Amino acid sequence: MSTVEYISTSTLARITLARRISELMSEKGDAYSIRAFAEKIGMNRETFRQMLLGTRRIAPSELDSIAQGLNISLERLKQEDTYQKEQELNTILTGKRRTKVMLIRAQAIAKELVEVSRGITERGYSLNNLGRVHYVQEQYEEAHKVWLAAYEYAKRLEEDFADTQLLHIVTANLMLTSTIRREYSNIEEMLNLVEKVFSDDFNKLGMAYYTRMKMYEDRGELKMAKEIAYRSLELFEKTNDEKQIGHALINVAHYEYVLGNYNSSAEVLLSAINTVQPFEGILIIAVKEYVKSLMQLRDYQAVKKVIDEYESLAQEYPEYWGRLQIMKTVVCDNSSFAEAVFKDTSLSVNLRYFACKALMEYYYLKGDWESAIRYYEKSRMIAGTKSEFLNEEEF
Repeated sequence: MSTVEYISTSTLARITLARRISELMSEKGDAYSIRAFAEKIGMNRETFRQMLLGTRRIAPSELDSIAQGLNISLERLKQEDTYQKEQELNTILTGKRRTKVMLIRAQAIAKELVEVSRGITERGYSLNNLGRVHYVQEQYEEAHKVWLAAYEYAKRLEEDFADTQLLHIVTANLMLTSTIRREYSNIEEMLNLVEKVFSDDFNKLGMAYYTRMKMYEDRGELKMAKEIAYRSLELFEKTNDEKQIGHALINVAHYEYVLGNYNSSAEVLLSAINTVQPFEGILIIAVKEYVKSLMQLRDYQAVKKVIDEYESLAQEYPEYWGRLQIMKTVVCDNSSFAEAVFKDTSLSVNLRYFACKALMEYYYLKGDWESAIRYYEKSRMIAGTKSEFLNEEEF
């Protein structure tokens, strides 16, 4: 149930010509100092320095000389040769529909843009976009590796130009792939940098604490994860973003629940429900988790009231509707609700397995051994596990 909404968008690597020239010179080494390069292209050193500072316009003829001096085409210097492909790539990545052919095309474009990139800004953004292509194909290891390379350029941009845009994007992406992969090597160095550079960005700081929270959860240190979840919530509350606050409340409730603090979990989830009323996709998660906590408290009257109140909403989300129906079997002492879930083959195998487990327990408590064994066999056929359905993490 632990989640947070990551918002990570990328823009094209567009910078001023003066900075572009400075980056290309720096990349070529000491032989391309301002003095040496000005002499090479036959330009007054102070005039050239003013161009790089952006205080003097660069005439077309001067730009031609600069491109020749850098051994690069004018189109490559001005990034005109890659503009259309960058636009095409961005269209694919931001589109709602991506076919296999489109993704093959996106990967080819992204790799080409990495190969032709020059200067730390262009190199960093092209790597970030290649990582995005891997990510949308669920190639998380590859995406993480590419984003780590982009991160090195992002740090240099922040150090050399106080430009934090790429750092903002790439660190968000790396936090995401770290939690997905459940692998946190060297994550603290990055999180410390995030806290330093984005000290007044509460959304970014909340995401950093979310990543720490997941790290401690994956290590099995649930009490520490809970403490950090509360800190993440405090930070998100400062953003006034109700969606993020709702996610953060659900995270806090998750740790209260798994640590057996069902009253606290229920209280936090009720707050989440009130916060995310306009956002149905989050609301149904909060409702399901709230019902789980009430079930553990044996407050069946409240459970029935909540399920009935959100019945129409739940029907829009079959997987959540099914979970509520399973719990309704317990509350109403009526097997028909869970049986309907088990028989509905349009629902996921996991959900039908949970229905089997609930029905097995239901008939066992009724002393109907034959029915209990029948559903036990069905559950073994579906999943072969023995956990109580309410304590299943995915439930």
